[in-house]
Amino acid sequence: MKNSSIAEFHELYLQLKTKIDEYLTGGITADQLKPFTAPFGIYEQRNGLFMVRIRISGGRITLKNLRDIARIMARNKIGYAHLSTRQDIQLHEVHAENIFSTIEDCDLSGFPFKGGGGNTYRNILASADSGFGRDSVFDVMPYVEELNSFLRKYEKAFSLPRKLKTGFFSNPHEVLNAAVQDLGFAARAQDGRKGFKVYGGGGMGRESSLGIVLFDFLPGSQVTRCAAAMTDLFYDHGDRTNRNQARIRFILKKLGAEEFKKLFHEYYAKTPDYASSLPPQTDYVHLTVRVKCAETPSVPANGYDSWKKYAVTPTNLDPEVSSVRLYVPYGNLTAPQLVKLAAMGEKLNCGFLRLLPSQDILIPLAHASSLAEIYNSLLKDFPGTDLTLKSFKGHIVSCVGSGVCKIGILKSSDIADAVGAEMDKLLPPDTPEKVEILRTLTDQIRISGCPNSCAGHPSAQIGLQGQKKRIGEKVEDVCLFFTGLSADENTLRLSSPATEEEYVKVADIPLKIKDLLV
Repeated sequence: MKNSSIAEFHELYLQLKTKIDEYLTGGITADQLKPFTAPFGIYEQRNGLFMVRIRISGGRITLKNLRDIARIMARNKIGYAHLSTRQDIQLHEVHAENIFSTIEDCDLSGFPFKGGGGNTYRNILASADSGFGRDSVFDVMPYVEELNSFLRKYEKAFSLPRKLKTGFFSNPHEVLNAAVQDLGFAARAQDGRKGFKVYGGGGMGRESSLGIVLFDFLPGSQVTRCAAAMTDLFYDHGDRTNRNQARIRFILKKLGAEEFKKLFHEYYAKTPDYASSLPPQTDYVHLTVRVKCAETPSVPANGYDSWKKYAVTPTNLDPEVSSVRLYVPYGNLTAPQLVKLAAMGEKLNCGFLRLLPSQDILIPLAHASSLAEIYNSLLKDFPGTDLTLKSFKGHIVSCVGSGVCKIGILKSSDIADAVGAEMDKLLPPDTPEKVEILRTLTDQIRISGCPNSCAGHPSAQIGLQGQKKRIGEKVEDVCLFFTGLSADENTLRLSSPATEEEYVKVADIPLKIKDLLV
């Protein structure tokens, strides 16, 4: 145990190792192990293997990080990496005897294991195109990094009544994303100052709800103070007796909006004004100079023109520099594939990638002359993995479902695949009709295998929640449909079922979605 983060968490690690060893020798069960592994983001899968969650703050991951994770996966014989809807990377199919060596390897590579699961603050979200997207107000990533650094050392953030979710959003059309966080920050510019409209008390899961506005404009220098105040409020007032009522949104529900806001501002008033130590802003304009032009532009393979329409997005930096979205089937990648992605980034001279809540990857900056080469490489270097979205299979967002998760009710990925197969029949590849509807299918359908909303179905235009329901003499697999979303700042509204009885049998779901979209 060599680096500072391991020294910082030395005692916690030793306790965890002791419990893992007890589990391996049969001294305790998986259920008895869970209270010790969950705060580290480590959970048993349905097949008896484990998932180990790596925090990737704001979804920004360097090419070195990718190579390190691939090396860790190979060394510990880990099955695959899963890109989560919270911009984490989850390592799946981890054998119990390799859990602790995986943790040590991750920590030595700069991924310290404290939090990530259990009753702690969770990975901090950020807009994937923050700082270079056309609608980006300003780059929120320095605020993400500053807050993560603070909360890692804030002990109350690791002994909360339940999880605490925070996010920073740089685009005006992402206000809804801020409103569904326990604490959400929507970027604003006022009189030349950077700041945020702040929402508190939102969240998804059982009884999903939107938060309320705590500040119309909070100066950026006060972000840490604001987060510490909310952490303290939750620590003191969260329900520690009933886990199902333990999130911040239930404090808001109990007190009402006016009293909750009053209570928050009482905490904010007595919270120290922590000195800001923002990391330097990334100079994206300078980075565009480094982005390489292809020496000899490639001849694109079939389907290139269609792919460009949905995978390539202009930036606010240079008309010749765009972002490129890689559509990752099921959000799953193997170690060799991570290495290939790092090599692609190096060839483009782009030092980092961004993880998307849609379980995809964004190449932030790519020169127009390199686009055909990227497209050809995705087809050639990733055989059997559809990173260009030729089919909808694997590209409709769902949680891992009952095939992996021990509390899942339905196998949500199977439902997503059935929907994808129906849409493939309706919308053949490389057609204008497919391009027109593609973003709705990939970004605005969310399928959760149970009411816990791990896929975020209430925040989608069409959300599905897996259930089992007795119909006549049989217990059927069904989904409850959620619709009615409004992302307009003045009329924010989550999707919801029209009635509590709006269930659809799993077999009928593809045609139901087809009817809604076409």
